[in-house]
Amino acid sequence: MTSTRKRPRRDRGATSPGPVQASSPAQASPPLKPFAEWRWRTFPVYFAFSLALFIGVYVGLLAAAANDAGNGSISLVLAGLPAIMLGLGLSRIVVRVMMTRGVVRPRAKRR
Repeated sequence: MTSTRKRPRRDRGATSPGPVQASSPAQASPPLKPFAEWRWRTFPVYFAFSLALFIGVYVGLLAAAANDAGNGSISLVLAGLPAIMLGLGLSRIVVRVMMTRGVVRPRAKRR
């Protein structure tokens, strides 16, 4: 339901705008910071890669099965690699969660 009451006008200062000033180079926006150096060999990158690979391979297998592509034994063997990669990533996450909850103690550092 809408109200029939009008909103009050805002005062915008002077009725006529003043002279437009040209922006000088000193007033320009500061230069952008360069991106931080990305560390590719980290766990989040590995886990995202293995999850995407796992999903992609299995969607491809479903599409091939829908088209009745024929012999799927080789593709099933090749699909095991992303499954193993994803399993290793998930096991690391589970172990870290168990360490934070005190179920498992971290290993002693070797000398």
